[in-house]
Amino acid sequence: MDKWGQTLPILAGFIVAVLAINEVEPTVNFAVTGDLPGLLAVAAVAILIPAFAEELVFRVSLAGRRGRVRAALAIAAFVLWHPVQAWLGLPMAQAVFLEPGFLAITAALGLACTLAWRISGSIWPPALLHWLVVVGWKGLTAPV
Repeated sequence: MDKWGQTLPILAGFIVAVLAINEVEPTVNFAVTGDLPGLLAVAAVAILIPAFAEELVFRVSLAGRRGRVRAALAIAAFVLWHPVQAWLGLPMAQAVFLEPGFLAITAALGLACTLAWRISGSIWPPALLHWLVVVGWKGLTAPV
């Protein structure tokens, strides 16, 4: 399996983690959005912000290519960045950014993206994974 193809099992593992987290700490209800134009707008923007921008910071700059401690610290910073956005009132922040279930899912995404970055050696597999998660979250879930 090529390095890009290894992103698929990582995505599958992330989905299993989300389902398990959601059983313990209900965070999302699965429901298809009725706002297709809004979803398309999110999809168009989300590839750059948050997907590419956050992967550039948290994976490329902070996690680097080696070291478990460095990866763990980058994942922790990625998780903590989400409530900070809410506390600062940044435009993309949402109240859900403070919920334990969401933060656990964010940690799982951070781990998945770190694995994708380190296995592939490219920013694009983790950015694509991050983008798919954001678009999926916006398009296939409703608040609990």
